[in-house]
Amino acid sequence: MNRVRATTLEDVARAAGVSRATVSLALAGTGRLSAETRARVRAVAAELDYSVNVGASNLRRARAGALGVYLPESTNGLAYYMDFVFGAVETAAASGQSVTIVAGATAGERARAHVDGYILIDPPDDDPVVRRILEGRLPVVSGERVPSGLPAPWGVVYSDHRMGMTALMNHVAERGATRPALIAPPATTVWGSEVRDAYLAWCAAAGVEPIVRESPERFMPDDVRRVATELLSSADRPDAIISAPDGSAVGAVSAARGLGLEVGTDVLITAYADSLAMQMADPPITAIDLRARDFGRHCAAMLLSALHGDGDGAAGVTGTDAEARTDAEAAPEVEAEAFTIDLRVRASTGAPRPPQTRAP
Repeated sequence: MNRVRATTLEDVARAAGVSRATVSLALAGTGRLSAETRARVRAVAAELDYSVNVGASNLRRARAGALGVYLPESTNGLAYYMDFVFGAVETAAASGQSVTIVAGATAGERARAHVDGYILIDPPDDDPVVRRILEGRLPVVSGERVPSGLPAPWGVVYSDHRMGMTALMNHVAERGATRPALIAPPATTVWGSEVRDAYLAWCAAAGVEPIVRESPERFMPDDVRRVATELLSSADRPDAIISAPDGSAVGAVSAARGLGLEVGTDVLITAYADSLAMQMADPPITAIDLRARDFGRHCAAMLLSALHGDGDGAAGVTGTDAEARTDAEAAPEVEAEAFTIDLRVRASTGAPRPPQTRAP
């Protein structure tokens, strides 16, 4: 009896003229694919009667069928990282893969036997687990650039945080701020360093004295209120606060109100990482939308691409800022994808200033 071979992901990709990662994104309904590409992939998959045979695929490839996402202890419970993981899970599931959250205590040899590759998110330069993962034999995709001095990953999905921070600073200046302060993230990650460097560069270009307050690795609500209260109680208090750690801007709003200041008028408050908490705050807080869920989808798609042997990354480079590229991105063996982030303007930075009229 002749046995009909089941249609594979590779068959669909070849017939549709796209990468395996694009097929995964299209079938999952995720990623920034065009409607035409998504419809074409789904039509081809239906025509070929494609369905994922997870068990057979894993046995044939001698794989665990799981992607590992390493989350340092400092990220536990933070909304941005949870959304990132959910995005990775969605894309992995579309290819019949599961996702394993790997904590520092289990990221040794035993954990490696149960995942086929790793996703890092905001890898810090002082984490021995990050180094161990990057030095291992499994493919690694990093969400955000890897700090210098660490081994290069297979691929990187990165955001232009210098651009994002500059947009935020320009916005508060347009709303009348002349003494903006930064509650800075730790400089142990590339994104933390880029946010800090962009703030200092903007201040230097604008002739503004920088006001920086450091944050610990794990910023608690009381820490935020204390730092913001100290800033806003000073004789030369800032008229805007950019609070970078995830969720911390809510504490800055609380501190301002405790001092009798009106947010959006007496002081402008912004967040670098948007979340539901920023949208639901009173007043809603202006923030940079890092699109964590979609970011996780793109990282998972790139890792799936590595596992399937694709050489063109998850979906190609979508950004346009060539000056933001690093040596790691320029290296031919490292896949790189630029990821778009957006400024979300809300009431915490007040209404636009009315146009000035010149007296006749």
